[in-house]
Amino acid sequence: MKNNIKGRQALAITLLSFSPLAALAQTPANSADSLKLQAIQDSLDLQGVEVVAQKPVVKMTTDKMTYNVQQDADAKTMTLLDMLRKVPMVNVDGQDNVTVKGSSNFKVYVDGKPNQMFQNNFSQVAKSVPASMVQSIDVITSPGAKYDAEGTTGVLDIKMVRQSGAQGNDCDNCYNGNVELTASNHGERANVYVGGQQGKLTYSAMGFFAWQTMDNMKVTNTRIQQTTLGESHETNEMEMDEDHPFSMGNITLGYALDSLSTLNVNAGISGGNTHHDYDPRNSFAGGPYGNGFSYTNHASERNKYLGVNASTDYQRWLNADHTSQLTLSYLYDYNPAVNRSRTTYGDITGVTGLTLTDLYSDSHTWGTSHTGQADLTLDLGKGQTLETGAKFISRRNKSDSRLYDTVNGEDVLNADGSMHYRNLQSIVAGYAQYKLTQEKYNARLGLRYEHTFESVKYAEHSERNFHKDYGNLVPSGSVGYNITPTSNIGLTYTMRISRPGISQLNPYTDRTIPTSLSYGNPSLAVMKSHNVSLSYNFFTPKLMLNASLSHDYVGNEIESYQFVDADNKYNSTYANNGKSRNTYVDAFVRWVATKTSTLMLNGNVSYGDWKAKELGYHNWGWSGSAYVGLEQQLPWKVKGSLGLFAQTRNYNLMGYNSGMQFFNVSLTRTFLKDRLELSARYANPLRSHLIINRYNAGKDFSNLTHVSIPLQMVALSVKWNFGNTKKQFGKYNSKINNDFNDSQKKDSPASGMGL
Repeated sequence: MKNNIKGRQALAITLLSFSPLAALAQTPANSADSLKLQAIQDSLDLQGVEVVAQKPVVKMTTDKMTYNVQQDADAKTMTLLDMLRKVPMVNVDGQDNVTVKGSSNFKVYVDGKPNQMFQNNFSQVAKSVPASMVQSIDVITSPGAKYDAEGTTGVLDIKMVRQSGAQGNDCDNCYNGNVELTASNHGERANVYVGGQQGKLTYSAMGFFAWQTMDNMKVTNTRIQQTTLGESHETNEMEMDEDHPFSMGNITLGYALDSLSTLNVNAGISGGNTHHDYDPRNSFAGGPYGNGFSYTNHASERNKYLGVNASTDYQRWLNADHTSQLTLSYLYDYNPAVNRSRTTYGDITGVTGLTLTDLYSDSHTWGTSHTGQADLTLDLGKGQTLETGAKFISRRNKSDSRLYDTVNGEDVLNADGSMHYRNLQSIVAGYAQYKLTQEKYNARLGLRYEHTFESVKYAEHSERNFHKDYGNLVPSGSVGYNITPTSNIGLTYTMRISRPGISQLNPYTDRTIPTSLSYGNPSLAVMKSHNVSLSYNFFTPKLMLNASLSHDYVGNEIESYQFVDADNKYNSTYANNGKSRNTYVDAFVRWVATKTSTLMLNGNVSYGDWKAKELGYHNWGWSGSAYVGLEQQLPWKVKGSLGLFAQTRNYNLMGYNSGMQFFNVSLTRTFLKDRLELSARYANPLRSHLIINRYNAGKDFSNLTHVSIPLQMVALSVKWNFGNTKKQFGKYNSKINNDFNDSQKKDSPASGMGL
């Protein structure tokens, strides 16, 4: 290259692991002579570069939070239910009840699609699913207009590791997978996964089986009632064993039809059952029971459930830049369940004020749904996007519940105590959503309309049939601002609805407990909630901080409530009788303290206020929970983890649940170039049982339940990884339920922040 500048030129070169080079030359303007330099290796060789940082376990935007389960060391030894205790805004109490922001009214999705079997049996399923099979957990507390409006506190989306999608012709005969076995004093499980790609075709398949057991769980229930004959006392004591086998399988295929379109197919089946056998001792005194008496009986319960789902998606890009897209989707879901129970009494001599007869209950429910959806995304340019779409859902739910009186060993149908019931529901929905993304800020404004047509029919009592239809206009919006390249702040408003489920609507009366009645309410109306949330996110390679402040209001909450009727029976049912307000503060901190130690804190504080004016109930209170964890790199390449979960008393409309503490320690070691993984876990090493107290009270009764749960556990796990690549195959991005995983453009304020 010719240099047209006369005079002196200076050149300095610095290379890692070499001494600095410098040359000073004077050359004429038209000289083409080259300057030759020799690099001399420095005496201090570079041995390596050590970077102390973290992969983001938690990613948070204005609208949702993602917990990356595969980045958590405990994923190798925990179940999905255990892992949920570490997820921000999610709580799991001592009896495995899951809440999001203090509420159980949320929707459960699997891989971006609602899964009714998971929804109906979530805690049972979650404690059977190994965390190693879960890629991430999304907590979506402020969904946009693209999302279904159901679930007052949002959506909990479980993303499984076996997701796959067509990626094009960038890999041929690539595959990987693993086989894992776990054994503990509370059961065993086995799971297998394989995924790969053959040119334009990608595939994945997974399956697992778990057998969970819990022995010697003790429950004591004490009820005090005010009756016309005075105060009565009732105490029930029982010791229960539980077995819960559960299995799940799934296969996913994706094919790139051309450079602009893909076709994806997914099918899965899962199911399980639980059974309990116990012999409660029942004691009564006072009021209609006079001087008192006691008796024992035998009870057995058998519950089976199944979930079958299948979906297909056609996705086509509308331009070469892949910024505008059309998606057509279909989803099928089928969920039958069977619940059977039998109660038999022995010697009931001296029993007064009660009618005790041997009973058998046989209840069958079926749920079938078909969903079709079309979504259109248009790039308007200059950081502007318009999203619009339409959706149709057809749901068919049936319940056939039969009660039998057992007389001389024969089961005789009790027609008055039986119910054959059908619920038909059709939902038509449409939405439009506008997004604006600029260098420092982003905004989203959306509107969704859902119209519901619902009918209820009774096989034996047609005079009770009724039909109703109603529409809901659901607005939402958000605005976010990038304070710095590593921090942002966001404000959202979301309206949500919750349609009553079949178990809440079903008027069938459960009479298996002689002093209690339990039934649904077919007149329940759709519930509406409003949420305002402010969030702040900060991220550096060593420190991650996420904090949020939110307020929820529900004006017609569906509440479970209890009362004593004129026959001195304890009734439990539902009504739109509540107003609730809940203010929730959540914080997540993850700090890489040293190159071998990482500390984590996940905590929340909330204040709730519940009212049911018609019933004269009002309750309020503060509650909170925290998970403190330490991940430590130990000698001999062992990874260790310590975790402590603590929860204070938790309030509701009619009482409270007591607090709890839970401690966990785990160790993991890999061998043979990460092919073999060995893990061990010890849960609750200091106490054999977890103690939980539940208290609720009404105008004429108080009820205290004391539960002792054997949660001390030792578990050992072995996992073998195989395959010819470590490539992570692309996700199966179904749009059937407005999957929230919208791809971010490079100029998005959240891009590159790990938030």
